[in-house]
Amino acid sequence: MTNINISSEKLGSDDSFSFSCNSDLECFNMCCRDINLFLTPYDILRIKRRLKMTSGEFLQIYTFPLFPKEIGHPVILLKMVPDVTKNCPFVGEKGCLIYDDRPWSCRSFPLEPVADSRPPQFSIVKRDFCLGFGKGRTTHTIKKWRDTQNVSFYEEMNAEWKMVTHHENFGTRNLLEGQDRDIFFLGSYNIDAFRELVFKGDFLRYFDIEKPALKSIKSSDTELLRLAFKWLRCVLFNEGVLKRK
Repeated sequence: MTNINISSEKLGSDDSFSFSCNSDLECFNMCCRDINLFLTPYDILRIKRRLKMTSGEFLQIYTFPLFPKEIGHPVILLKMVPDVTKNCPFVGEKGCLIYDDRPWSCRSFPLEPVADSRPPQFSIVKRDFCLGFGKGRTTHTIKKWRDTQNVSFYEEMNAEWKMVTHHENFGTRNLLEGQDRDIFFLGSYNIDAFRELVFKGDFLRYFDIEKPALKSIKSSDTELLRLAFKWLRCVLFNEGVLKRK
């Protein structure tokens, strides 16, 4: 693992920083090696769709779960290639092979959101080998960089998931063991299994989903994932975000 330095300076949307990354740099692709890459539910949806796999297949082949007590719910990490490089499985000599569907953490680099800052602020993350900073590099405002990396919709989906993981009653449920863990895992990470529950299981016997919404959910993985987040809030915390029959 490489050393990571997070700057103490906090930058707002209109502040600027100098950074560029391209294949001419000696460090190109090194940031995709031997890393703990946590995947969000929307990351998994995008990548499994890009690979034309089910979420179950993707989870089994490319990821492994962790059950950290300090977080309180299962998390998903991407498996690195099991050789001396320890590369991300989706990186090639010319860069990311799934670039348009790369995870949120890859998109946000080298910016680290400052937790609970209002208005949003960011720190700069530097790895000891990275040559992308400094004199001669392209200058960006925080806003412009984030816009070019298309992070906003990822963060919108992450915010909806946080309504589960940061729920005021989160601590009342044990999401690391037993049925609650399985429910959380299904609704967060295995979107294709959740689809089976909705359209082939008992879901629609217990929840009243209006026909236009149901049509949208049937045709859109994103809308299905949004439904899954509401289902988690409903069944885990008894929050009335879905209409019961």
